[in-house]
Amino acid sequence: MPEPENKKVRVPPNSKESEMMVLGCMLTSVNALNVASDSLDVADFYYTEHQIVFTALKIAYKADKPADIHLIAEELKRQDRLESIGGVSYLTTLAQYAGTSAFIEEYVNLVRDKALLRRMIDAAQRIEKSALDDPPNVGAVLDEAQAQLFNISQATQRNAGVTIKELISGVKAETGMPFLKELQERQQLFQEKGPNESNITGIPTHFLDMDKMLNGFLPSNLIILGARPSMGKTALAINIAENICFKNNIPVGIFSLEMSATQLLHRIICSQTEVESSKIVTGSLSGQEYQKIVAAAHSMQKHVMIIDDQPGLKITDIRARSRRMKEAYNVGFIVIDYLQLISGSGTNRSSESRQIEISEISRMLKTLARELNIPILCGAQLSRKVEERQGHRPMMSDLRESGSLEQDADVVMFLFRRDYYDKNDKPGLAEIIVAKNRHGGVGDISLTFRKELGQFTNYTSLQVPSQVKSNREAFSAFSP
Repeated sequence: MPEPENKKVRVPPNSKESEMMVLGCMLTSVNALNVASDSLDVADFYYTEHQIVFTALKIAYKADKPADIHLIAEELKRQDRLESIGGVSYLTTLAQYAGTSAFIEEYVNLVRDKALLRRMIDAAQRIEKSALDDPPNVGAVLDEAQAQLFNISQATQRNAGVTIKELISGVKAETGMPFLKELQERQQLFQEKGPNESNITGIPTHFLDMDKMLNGFLPSNLIILGARPSMGKTALAINIAENICFKNNIPVGIFSLEMSATQLLHRIICSQTEVESSKIVTGSLSGQEYQKIVAAAHSMQKHVMIIDDQPGLKITDIRARSRRMKEAYNVGFIVIDYLQLISGSGTNRSSESRQIEISEISRMLKTLARELNIPILCGAQLSRKVEERQGHRPMMSDLRESGSLEQDADVVMFLFRRDYYDKNDKPGLAEIIVAKNRHGGVGDISLTFRKELGQFTNYTSLQVPSQVKSNREAFSAFSP
């Protein structure tokens, strides 16, 4: 039997010349030392001798000390590692190998790209091992695999933590500006704004009282919107998504576990055109109403809204699909309708484990919001205890099946309409009860609900203060 031919050993991706170029620039330029130390990690270097030299250079960088061939050689001699890299002669070779330090960013990118490829190979090998073990929960393994690859794709934006000094100085700030300078510009911008301009720092929902109380929807926030069935929570969630997508021009993703994408589109068109749903269903439209729908359809196509109407999704599926939405469309806001229709990552669906399952779901949703750095709005049903209570006003304890929602959510809101229980009790008025707001105050917000359109709008009192004052003056002569 012929012996098999020796297969060529494949070496993981690396660039020895690029690594030598980076280290040589660090040895000969203070600017290169700062840039490379801040941008690279020891694991980004493939060769052991380069890892040793880089570690010594980074020690000098952190201690704010100069670094050249002699100083690094002394440091390595102190560590008894100088001979392991080839002695002073190798440090001299690195310094001679250095190119123009003005191109240090390009050399750093070459080293980092090779390290990224190696991490992908390592992740693929771990994924392969997990799959070959024939796990009982395939969905959990798939979610873990996608999480590993997503984390690699976000590697350039992730770090192990920053110091207050780095944030205030602007070195690790998201804007790249010193905190005080950013604050001055923010103050100047505030003063330049007119009285009618918004000062909201989060994503505006264009429900004015809600934006004022919550400061808009802030990045990485998990927002729970609770209500009894048929109270209108889906309509409100969709209205918020419409405003964020069509008015702010921010891509929005919607997971609809209860309604189909066609039904949601029908609702959105009703809201955008203010044409009654029954007329669209039956086709009994006037020419003007038809033109409204045509104009709205053309306008909506200019924006990005993704509707995923796959029923029975697990939380791991939602996380994976959300990551794909972020990568493909750069979504800035996600709506999930609604929490009780989501399955946990496991296969056990007994009633005893449902509370644990909901806890896992809420925790993973909060983690997802932080991971993608976007606000996530999730609808939730309330328990029947609301019906038994006098006045029927919802409370935090009414969130069904788990108290962990109260802990994980940044904002908890309840939708309450009095005319749901008594059609003559303030018809058309809706209240948003903000029961928890991690970044601000709580309280009640009034909205107007147009049931025939499935549309919530800003509430305006019938009488403005000037009218009230004039009425009082007009009838003052008749006061006893």
